[in-house]
Amino acid sequence: MRGKLKGVAVSALGVALALVLGGCSGGGTEAIAFKNVTGEGADVISMTEARSFEATLPVSGQSVEELQQLIDDGKVTWSLSREEGMQEDTEAWPYQYLGGPIEEWETVETSQQPQTELFTNIETTAEEVDGGAALKLTFDSNTMFGYDGIDNRDRSQLRDTILDYTGTYELTCDVDGKTAGTAEVDVRPYDQYRTQAEIDAELPELVDEAKENGLYAEVVEIGQSAEGRPINAVFVTKEESDLDEYLELTERMETEPATVQEEVEAGTLEYKVPIVYSNIHADEIIGSDGVMEFLRALVKNEPIEYRTVAGLTEEGQATLEQEMASDGTAWSELIADDVTGVGYIQGEGQMNPTDDPEANPDASVDLTDEEFARYYNVEDRTLDPDALLDDVFFILVPSENVDGRTYNVRTGGNGLDLNRDNTYQTQPETQAMTELIAKWEPISLHEIHGYYTQFQVEPCSPTHDPNNEYDLFIDTAMQQGEAFAAAAISNNDTINSVQIPMRDYLKVTDDGSLEWVPFDDMSSSYTPQYAMLHGVNAYTVELPYGSQDAVTAVKYGFVGNAEFVSENKDEMFLNQLERYERGIENIDADEIRPYYVSQSDEVGAEADVFRPRYEENNNFFPEYYVIPVDSDAQLDRAAAAEMVEYLLRNDVRLEQLTEDFEVNGTTYAEGTVVVDMHQAKRNMANAALYENMVIDDWTSLYSEPVTNFPDQRGFDCDTITTPGAFDDAALTDLAEPIELATEVDGEGDLVVIENSGVESIRAVNALLDDGVQVGLVTEGESAGDYVVASSDFDAVKDDFVLDAHKVAEAPTAQVIKTGIKVYVPGAVDEFMTNEAGEEYGVRDYQNRLNTTYNMDIFALTEQMGFTLVDSPEEADIIVGNQALSEDEGKLVAEGKPYVGYTANALESAAALGVDVTYNDDANMSYDALTTVEFPEESIVTATYVGEGDDLMYGYGGTFITGVPEGATVLIKTTDDDPIEGFMSAEAIEAYKGTIQAFDYQADGYNMTLFANTLTNKAHQQDEYRYLSAAVYSKLLEGDFEA
Repeated sequence: MRGKLKGVAVSALGVALALVLGGCSGGGTEAIAFKNVTGEGADVISMTEARSFEATLPVSGQSVEELQQLIDDGKVTWSLSREEGMQEDTEAWPYQYLGGPIEEWETVETSQQPQTELFTNIETTAEEVDGGAALKLTFDSNTMFGYDGIDNRDRSQLRDTILDYTGTYELTCDVDGKTAGTAEVDVRPYDQYRTQAEIDAELPELVDEAKENGLYAEVVEIGQSAEGRPINAVFVTKEESDLDEYLELTERMETEPATVQEEVEAGTLEYKVPIVYSNIHADEIIGSDGVMEFLRALVKNEPIEYRTVAGLTEEGQATLEQEMASDGTAWSELIADDVTGVGYIQGEGQMNPTDDPEANPDASVDLTDEEFARYYNVEDRTLDPDALLDDVFFILVPSENVDGRTYNVRTGGNGLDLNRDNTYQTQPETQAMTELIAKWEPISLHEIHGYYTQFQVEPCSPTHDPNNEYDLFIDTAMQQGEAFAAAAISNNDTINSVQIPMRDYLKVTDDGSLEWVPFDDMSSSYTPQYAMLHGVNAYTVELPYGSQDAVTAVKYGFVGNAEFVSENKDEMFLNQLERYERGIENIDADEIRPYYVSQSDEVGAEADVFRPRYEENNNFFPEYYVIPVDSDAQLDRAAAAEMVEYLLRNDVRLEQLTEDFEVNGTTYAEGTVVVDMHQAKRNMANAALYENMVIDDWTSLYSEPVTNFPDQRGFDCDTITTPGAFDDAALTDLAEPIELATEVDGEGDLVVIENSGVESIRAVNALLDDGVQVGLVTEGESAGDYVVASSDFDAVKDDFVLDAHKVAEAPTAQVIKTGIKVYVPGAVDEFMTNEAGEEYGVRDYQNRLNTTYNMDIFALTEQMGFTLVDSPEEADIIVGNQALSEDEGKLVAEGKPYVGYTANALESAAALGVDVTYNDDANMSYDALTTVEFPEESIVTATYVGEGDDLMYGYGGTFITGVPEGATVLIKTTDDDPIEGFMSAEAIEAYKGTIQAFDYQADGYNMTLFANTLTNKAHQQDEYRYLSAAVYSKLLEGDFEA
């Protein structure tokens, strides 16, 4: 009897509850109040922070006791789920997590933790809340991966997983099978993480907020990515007119910097200067999020309260000296008077539990507030945006690499590392960003990166790019770097120490001598180092972890930097103007020379290496560069035209001859382009056009230093060191790119196309794709060129810039196979898999990150116009720098044509049994532009022999020591020293007189192998003709007949 009564009672409660919840009548559900009760952080489930949460659902018409009864009967359940993932492209992200019952959520197994419950201590209670009954859920969340950041710890796994989980879920409470309430709950790597789509959606909202708060802001699309996404910059200033007025000022800065200097010094110039904050490596996610956090604070136009280090205490100074002595750290005499040592102290701070102190004793530490105060005099400060914007304005680029941010990868949409492309500018993203810098000439730029386990803020250690007026940069750069660092470490909980390379990377060796640990700015391929060519004080900042604390550190580092620039605006601006004045007067200042030190920090010891002076004008800089564009004087007119466009995009002023003019016995034709080095952007022009130096006595460099567009891109460019050589020439300003057309001479029904550069390769591949008969000339003075019927040539001549000659009789030539299909080795499985073999993440995650593989893809398709296929069996030929898989190797062993380069290819050939030996001790750390010779005739090298082009670039430092019997040696280095590059003196001697390429057609093999790169950074374009000729030579189908 009692059982029946109990059953009736529960049934009645269920009906009453159904009516309350609207389950029968179709009414709405209650809103759940979801709250993070940890004590800090947003109401967000963080993948990198353990937290405690409570969710409260008011239920009207029921008592606490009745709700508790439902709980006890198991009729109250909670789920956290979503109908679809946040990423709309489900083909790219097919494994997005959709959630489920809260107790079924699990962590991800990593090397740090097993797979276990993500949510623990889950408990549902009935309580009285605000005078009514309510259901309350409490639970704790663990970290998703066992780490407190998304960084280099289990790097690929974490970075490829977060977007499967990121997004908004619905927390749902079901009571007796019916939905009682819901709440939207975000799951993110950390609180302020935003996807690229979210950033793009928020920017217009922040612009509106700025305007509502009395500021001017606008979103400007500065370009589009490789995949067509907009690259947005946000301009924030006080008045819209500030932007126009500054652009007007830039014209004066470049044409009359000395006059502007006088006005600044007299206090008569009212001006504002731009500050740029940006991110380029998109999977270093704290960069974009740090920029966005600063922007959110800025547009409020409210005082920003922060702390910073004003100096060291007495205990701090003693601790600093003790730690420096213990670490063997010394400050160079060049900067010792300009630094305080802020941030160096590790004290008793705790390293991250996952860090290995032996692997990196300089790892960032977490200092308690008490210990921090013992070492540093900490000041509370206020930054007033309204007052700040009287001195500066901001150009904020949250995501230069919008494709990379979309997929959470380091690389751009074409799979190349954009932060190795700022000088080369082969990618649309870097073209957009560098054009922005060249146009707006910011006073300061910070680009945010990660992750070293130390927090690192530049300036860099030596060596330094000789095209940066380093003395003018370093005048304020050390103090500026410390200002950023001081604010960053003072305003976050866990990242409380910092390293500055130019301050902290000079070490005392065991014998008491000094030695720099290179973290150099020799290469201008990085955004900040590129910006320095325009007179910008620019910095790379490396955060240790991908966490919310790192985002906070970035935000307040930006605040500290903004205050520094505002307070030191005149001095920094005067230095920038002095850079331009030196350019206009073509001054090679002696003040810069002390900074070119030896690795043992001998002041000025290598000034003659890094800033050698021409004998004629006693200057590191020439007087002019001259780029002919006529076919008589220019080997590759298309490359020359591209160079002109490049220089204009980078704000270099050009002139053009309006009539022929003779200089030093050479007559330059009308139309020749002249780069007068007496201009503000002289350093930019020189960085691209100069013949670099050989660096042979440093132990390492961060990246290869060679730029040298003329030799890398294969066009003629003369260096003139005679002062005033063009004073009497008829010149006109050149403000727009030049338009060149195909030139054809001679008569006949056939056309010989000169193989003068990449443009001819593109044209030939276009013809072959259309099924046109193209002959590769194998003998005579045109060996290496191409021959086609005149009617076929007419179909493509207007699409390319070619030099060609009509002939009546066909030269000796072989027909190239049409419709060539190329396979590039190196791709791996589309998806990563976990220990259980389950796929996850974004499609082609690892392939997107393989930059050397993607260099081949980009060079072969976008630059040369070859057609690629995904299957080696389907391909006519295998081409690339990556190692061959077992199946690919079998095809090569069976006679599939193969063109390979770098030690990877040599190793693959050796593994197949080909008797090739080689030396790759350099391990891809050296590069060299050097003279070569061609021991035997070959169609692969015929073009270079015919042109007398005996220069070859290679990145890698590998050389071949033995070839199989019957092989043809194609290329050897000479016994001369390299022209330019980075290679130790010992390695140079070993590199001389070595084999760089051979062809092998025996024992069933048909391969051509090169020791070093042919497609490095997609910049090495003068070597592309080796590659294309090797491909074509293996796909010939008989004699060419008219």
